[in-house]
Amino acid sequence: MSLIGALTPLGKVARNGRTWVSAVALYTLAGLVTSAGVGAGIGELGRLLGLGRAPAVVLAAGLAAALALAARELGVLRFPLPERRLQTEKVWMHRFGALGAATLWGLHLGPGLFTRVNYGGVWLVVLLALGVADPRYGALLAGAHWLGRALPVWVAPLVLHDPGDEEEMIAVWGAESARARHLQAAGLAAAAVALGAWLAVLAGGV
Repeated sequence: MSLIGALTPLGKVARNGRTWVSAVALYTLAGLVTSAGVGAGIGELGRLLGLGRAPAVVLAAGLAAALALAARELGVLRFPLPERRLQTEKVWMHRFGALGAATLWGLHLGPGLFTRVNYGGVWLVVLLALGVADPRYGALLAGAHWLGRALPVWVAPLVLHDPGDEEEMIAVWGAESARARHLQAAGLAAAAVALGAWLAVLAGGV
C-alpha cells in the first residue's frame, strides 16, 4: 500500500476533480516506471546468478516467505523488515504543486525500497522477481505490485467522508490499521496458495 505521507496530500486536492485525476494518474504512471525498472533489474540479477535453473527451490522459498510474512501481518510472528526509515517528502506539494509532487512521489515510492516499509509484500515481490530470473517477468511482478499499492489513492475519495482528513485516511488505509493488516495477510496467503499449487504441479511433472 502506498505510504500515507503521499496519500494524504493527494486526497486534499480531491475537491478539484480534474487536478486530482491528473495528479493521481501521474503518481501511478511515475511509480509504474520506477517499479518496473527496478523489477527488471532484479530479474536480470537473478538471471546472472543462474537462479532460473532451480525453479523448485525458488517456489519453495517464495512459499515459505509468503507464509512467514502473512503470519507477521497477523501478529503470529514478529520480526523486523529490512527498510530505510525514511518517508517521502510532503514538502514537494508546496514546492512543485500537486502535479509535480504527485510525479515525484510516484518515482520515489514506486520501487518500494527507498522508504519505510510497513508491509511484507514488497519483499515477497523482490524474492520472486529475483527467482524468476527474467527482467521481463521481474518488471511485470513489480509493476503489478505497484498498481495494487496505488489503488487506495484512486478509491480514497469514494470510501472516505472527507478525502482531506488525515486522521480518517490513516484509520482506513494506514499500514498499521487492523483492516490493512488483514488485507495484506489475505494477499500473502493467496500468494502462498498460488505458489504451493505451482510447486505441486512442478513436482508432479504436469
